[in-house]
Amino acid sequence: MNMQLILSDFQDQLVRGLTHRMNNILSVFHGYLGLLMEDRNLDSITRAGLNKIRDGARNATDLIERVNAVSRPAGSVPREIDIATFFRQMAPTFDGLRSPKVRIAIECPDELPRIVVDFSRLKLAITELVRNACEAADSTVRIRVTCGADAEQTELFPAGRTEEPEQWVKIAVTDDGPGIPASAAGRIYEPFFSTKKADGSAGLGLSVALGCAQQFCGNLKHRSGKGGTTFEMVIPSKVPAALSAVA
Repeated sequence: MNMQLILSDFQDQLVRGLTHRMNNILSVFHGYLGLLMEDRNLDSITRAGLNKIRDGARNATDLIERVNAVSRPAGSVPREIDIATFFRQMAPTFDGLRSPKVRIAIECPDELPRIVVDFSRLKLAITELVRNACEAADSTVRIRVTCGADAEQTELFPAGRTEEPEQWVKIAVTDDGPGIPASAAGRIYEPFFSTKKADGSAGLGLSVALGCAQQFCGNLKHRSGKGGTTFEMVIPSKVPAALSAVA
């Protein structure tokens, strides 16, 4: 057996084991915090302190979930999804990711082919891309879903794939921000790497999105300049039997 594969399996098991244990610990935090904050006799300083602890526990829970998403999921359940319905359902979630100065425009025709993915993984991947775009945007984030990749974008296809372009669904998320610094362009998919200076940035969003795309037997690429950045994810409308086991 390939030693790299053995190491990868070990790392996935380690991540899942650690996140399971940490979630058990954090559940105790959440439980006792809930009980403490029900006390109506708490003074304002104590209540403010408990609120900060609760926010920290929530942030830790979110971070653990995102770390776990980098590893291969243990119970992925692929099913057919209508992509237009998916984006209509996700619109309120996306709206919660933006600041008041940023608007989100979604273009997703109804006649697109259905895709076969795990719903929760697709939701996670697209949410991470939109979150990232909202944080970078000056005023607008555009989400455009089309059937197929352009002829000049064959680099989007995973290595070894020879399907016709119309057999792919492409999801492009574009912001109008300053673009990715050239010094960071080669590292943006690394776990825990971030160009954001804001506190609480885990640097996991793009790693998670890339991992999900690859689990769908697809791919994720980006192009960036001074006028903004576009992340493009391609997903096959039909997952080949030989590759469905890794989705």
